Amino acid sequence: MNEDGFRQEMSAGQAAHAAGDLHRAITHFVEAVRLSPAHPVALFNLGITLEDAGQTGAALSVQEEARRLRPDHPPGLFRLGSLLMKLGQLDRAFPVLTHLLATKPDFPDAAFRCGNLLMALNRPAAAEQAYRIALTLEPEQGGIANNLAGSLRRQGRVSDATTWYRRAVRCEPGTPEYHKNLGVCLIQQGQWQEGWPHYDRRCHQAMWRWRRDVPGVPRWDGSSLIGKRILVHFEQGLGDTLQFIRYMAVLKEMGAWTLFECQPTLRDILRGVAGIDELICHGDPLPDADVHVPLMSLPGLCCSTPGTVPGASMPYLHLPRDRVAAWASRIGNDGIRVGINWQAAGADRSIPLSAFTPLASVPGVRLFSLQKDVGLEQLSAWTGHVPITCFEDSERQRTYGSFVDSAAIIANLDLVVSCDSAMLHVAGAMGKPTFLALPFIGDWRWMNDPVRTVWYDCVRMFRADPQGGWVAVMNHIAQAIVDVSTQKIRFDHRQNS
Repeated sequence: MNEDGFRQEMSAGQAAHAAGDLHRAITHFVEAVRLSPAHPVALFNLGITLEDAGQTGAALSVQEEARRLRPDHPPGLFRLGSLLMKLGQLDRAFPVLTHLLATKPDFPDAAFRCGNLLMALNRPAAAEQAYRIALTLEPEQGGIANNLAGSLRRQGRVSDATTWYRRAVRCEPGTPEYHKNLGVCLIQQGQWQEGWPHYDRRCHQAMWRWRRDVPGVPRWDGSSLIGKRILVHFEQGLGDTLQFIRYMAVLKEMGAWTLFECQPTLRDILRGVAGIDELICHGDPLPDADVHVPLMSLPGLCCSTPGTVPGASMPYLHLPRDRVAAWASRIGNDGIRVGINWQAAGADRSIPLSAFTPLASVPGVRLFSLQKDVGLEQLSAWTGHVPITCFEDSERQRTYGSFVDSAAIIANLDLVVSCDSAMLHVAGAMGKPTFLALPFIGDWRWMNDPVRTVWYDCVRMFRADPQGGWVAVMNHIAQAIVDVSTQKIRFDHRQNS
């Protein structure tokens, strides 16, 4: 090996990398490796530069060879483990990072990264331990406290998570994400007065995709609305709009002229919501307004508490009578008519259609699909004991009418059984008796009550547990439907006697 030439190439490569000239740095490091193929430092630097240049496949090969030559080098193990995580090879990353922690337990970045890996592997209890190690080494790092709180929340320990989210906010008060996370934990526990202002900081996150800037129009701060025009804009999903649209009536009662910018697909079903003076579809020109506000900030700005949620006991979605009557003639009045919805936008909230089989075994039940588009492919594999009625002509390819026919169908059913989806909010906003099947860690909006929700008096919740999963939930729901059917039979008997 030409030692002088090797050192020159290494120095030139490091200088080029520091200057941001990755192509030139790679050239120098490749030459250094050619001069000394078994030199782990040259390979390590080449791997880092290849990764920085986006050549992750090549970087992985180089870093693996560097590890073979120097198996206990902490920075090398860290870069290799991190690169494997970036490439989605979590099972391969795990032994690399755990070996690093065993070799150098005082490496805070390694403990933090290991915690992130364990969270990705859905091992929150183990992730908690890794984050605690990292926090011991760097106690003032808000990011570590935030992720520790996330691991606790994933275990269902919301109160413990709140403590660490507070720590994250205290360490780094300027980070909106930590405020948002603290806010949802507080809201989940019913501490709304403190929680909603923290949640309101979500809009300041750099990656917040629903942020709306309305030039020249200030954001509403909760002050008087008498004689003012307020523009409320949707955010997040369709279900969020359907859940929080109830607050338009509150703004109207405060003396405002109300304008709501909605997702186009919800235009028709929102036409009957009280409190909306003007409905604008996203993409259309915005009318003049005095103030604006995102929809999901309204509970806090309107000073709601868990005991004063508007629209919980009174339905606020209303349909044309002729549409309801048209579907009544198709559905009929026989049996226990149960609408089911199994797939949501999030995989953790979705339920396999096969899990609904216990419902089909309840005597007298007639199942109606409320699923739209995504998830319908599961019908071909349905093995229930009774058929599911599907209305393929409802709402197909209708830009503005989504949910209107579904809502009219729901109006003619006895019960809806749904995952945590937009369809659940349609049924709840209509006041239809609804059974909501939730995963073990449900969304923050459903709070901590095991059965009832402050948002809809008509909704009864069934929460999964880690052992029983969806099978146990659906067996409980099937038994509850038996109880409902018994009550209906008794009611019909009294009506006919």
